Amino acid sequence: MTHTITIQTQDDTDFALLKSLAQRLGLRIEEDHQEMALSQSQENALLEQLAGGWQSEESGEQLAAMLQTARHFRSREQEL
Repeated sequence: MTHTITIQTQDDTDFALLKSLAQRLGLRIEEDHQEMALSQSQENALLEQLAGGWQSEESGEQLAAMLQTARHFRSREQEL
């Protein structure tokens, strides 16, 4: 009798662990790898988690101008 289970892993490490356990047990393995498509709202949520946010009284242009004026340039010549 053959039984089939489907296990969706979150990363390659989990998949490798489960695959090695099945191999140790002498089970036949058939692999099927599928990329999970994200919706636009899920992609935006992930981007916000990684990129974060900034709240300020200044606009983006004002912040850029402040950064430009705060820069200090000096000679970078080095003797080797």
